[in-house]
Amino acid sequence: MKLLAVMLMCLLIEACGGSRSDQISGNDGNVHIPEPASGTVHVLVTTQGPVADAVLYAAQFTLRLPAGVSVPTDAGGAVTDGVVAPAIGGSYVGAAVVTPSSTSSGPVLSVNIVNPVGMTVGPLVTLTYTTAAGTIPTAESFTLDAFSARNASGAAISDITSRLTLQTQ
Repeated sequence: MKLLAVMLMCLLIEACGGSRSDQISGNDGNVHIPEPASGTVHVLVTTQGPVADAVLYAAQFTLRLPAGVSVPTDAGGAVTDGVVAPAIGGSYVGAAVVTPSSTSSGPVLSVNIVNPVGMTVGPLVTLTYTTAAGTIPTAESFTLDAFSARNASGAAISDITSRLTLQTQ
């Protein structure tokens, strides 16, 4: 009976890898820390107005990204499809890099959105970016500037303002 118990213990130890230290990768006595993975950032730009059903037909703004946040572009500087998504169906949206990244800041984007039938205030666009490994941006590190909402005639609507929120993954 003791022999059977000893044999079962030996088999169990062998099945678990035994106590060998044969310098197999990951088993060399060193602690292996994986490189941090890059992350995805979703920036939601919303509008608010004097009344909940205020209507705008177009909006434009610039958005400065923080250092370590990048956005894919084509050769002409236009942001690739899928990066900027309108929150309202039937809207047309476009974005381009107007100032490239520097050592202290990410790129500056110019974003335009138009809807021929109008949009009520609320969610406007979602922008999806990739962050460098180990970079965790905050909403305060993004700068939304030069926001302008337009009516059906193209005149500025000063009562409609913008707001930025951030979601990281």
